[in-house]
Amino acid sequence: MRWRELPETLDPNGRRLVQELRRLKDHSGLTLQMLQAKTPFSGSSWERYLNGKAMPPAAAVEALAGLTDADASPLLALQHAAQESGAATERPRRERVAQTAPQQAPAPSCPPSASCVDLGEGREHDQKQERVHAVALSLVGGALLLSAVVSGWLIADRPNAAGQPPGSTTGVGRYSCVYVRHADLMLAGNSTTVSDLVALNSTGPDVAEVQCLLRRHHLPPGDVDGYFGKRTEAQVKTLQQQDHVSPDGIVGEQTWSLLRHVE
Repeated sequence: MRWRELPETLDPNGRRLVQELRRLKDHSGLTLQMLQAKTPFSGSSWERYLNGKAMPPAAAVEALAGLTDADASPLLALQHAAQESGAATERPRRERVAQTAPQQAPAPSCPPSASCVDLGEGREHDQKQERVHAVALSLVGGALLLSAVVSGWLIADRPNAAGQPPGSTTGVGRYSCVYVRHADLMLAGNSTTVSDLVALNSTGPDVAEVQCLLRRHHLPPGDVDGYFGKRTEAQVKTLQQQDHVSPDGIVGEQTWSLLRHVE
């Protein structure tokens, strides 16, 4: 078959690995459908691996080598070197993404030497300000009382994250999903990791990123709140089953690859 050009972002070890895998497939006469039937990986996964869109896991490399009676050792060495190279470049990539993200402008404030109120407005303005302050204090008091009641309910209702003391909600809140394509990856605005482990009872931006990317795959996990609960775990398992990955509900390097894959 006629292969596509490999992405320029692919490092030399990854490029050599993909070229060797392509050669083995071509010489064996195996199709993507046959690879799906004979290995634990779907045809769409093999398409991504053989076109340099995703790094093939060691299990996939061994599977293709076994089907074609090839020595897996040099292929696994290339796969390991490519993974190491990808890990080494991940941190600079995160820094570039962070630097290009729009920065929120700071709220204006009064200089210490200036007054925020025009003293020339006179006594009428001062009286209006006093009435506004009285109403504001009343509203703030009511809001604080309501916040205390709601916070107590949320803390009692939300399971504790692993390793957190009772009543702690660290890392749990409201997150937004802002999808941006970066090279061959999809980012959702909360985290740029491609390897950090996230599992049941985890909290924080990495979890919110998983929840946003699940939504993009039409697997709604509920609220994007940064808490890895049972519903989020169930949708991760569904994604893993769809792509013939072991459905353990844990988001590691291979599952991050599925989540961030650009169609």
